[in-house]
Amino acid sequence: MLLKGRKFPYYFEGDITSLNYKIVKSGVQELLKVSQIYCKKSPKSLTVLDAGSGRGEYVLEMSKYFKKVVGVEPFKDAYAFGVKSTPKKIKNVAFYNSGIEKYNSKEKYDLIVMLTVFEHLKNPKNAFNKVFSLLKKDGVVYLTAPNKYWLFEQHYGLPFLSWLPLSVANIYLKTFRGVPSYEDSSYSRGYTAMKDFFDQYKVEYEFILPLSTEGAFIGCGQNNSIYSFIKSLGITLIRMNPFFWNISKGFIMVIKKK
Repeated sequence: MLLKGRKFPYYFEGDITSLNYKIVKSGVQELLKVSQIYCKKSPKSLTVLDAGSGRGEYVLEMSKYFKKVVGVEPFKDAYAFGVKSTPKKIKNVAFYNSGIEKYNSKEKYDLIVMLTVFEHLKNPKNAFNKVFSLLKKDGVVYLTAPNKYWLFEQHYGLPFLSWLPLSVANIYLKTFRGVPSYEDSSYSRGYTAMKDFFDQYKVEYEFILPLSTEGAFIGCGQNNSIYSFIKSLGITLIRMNPFFWNISKGFIMVIKKK
């Protein structure tokens, strides 16, 4: 694997391991299925924008299957890592150091991917105005986001952290994790608030369950018997009644322009 053995904090905190690569591969396989179902085109004909591409491992994995993949990442060190780690022989990949709301391109995209980005958007309205302007008429946004009301906050693992006012959350996070501010990760929403946000746009959206429930993609690879039981129970409950999205760990959404 291209990045195997390197250490950095990303979506998965700690070292990059074979399990984390399994998550990346599993996530990209989900994207392939979504593109075939919702875009109704061969992945090899699709251009993809990864908004909030981090250090580029999803971009590089997607480049194996899609026509072109562009990564847009606001943090300079993460962007630079993605550029440096891309072999010169890979010609269908490009990276840009920019927030999505400031990214300018004449190109329109078939698929825009936003993996655990929403909770970092201080002004999501500006971000999605730009996202939808970059989307082709029949294009699709694939979005994953944590649920604000899941018991354990998903970046730092502290119970109820995302439920708290920011001033209190900052003290809590500083006390137990030594991190001075929670603000960068504090913009997650619950199920109803996510619906309210996208209702303001002329789009059609759907909350979906993972197309492959055996994959490691959902849940960031917490691959143990207790987690597997909780995941299985949650999927079963949501299939029975959409109400249970309210207490799900997170959301997967597919969004299309009307």
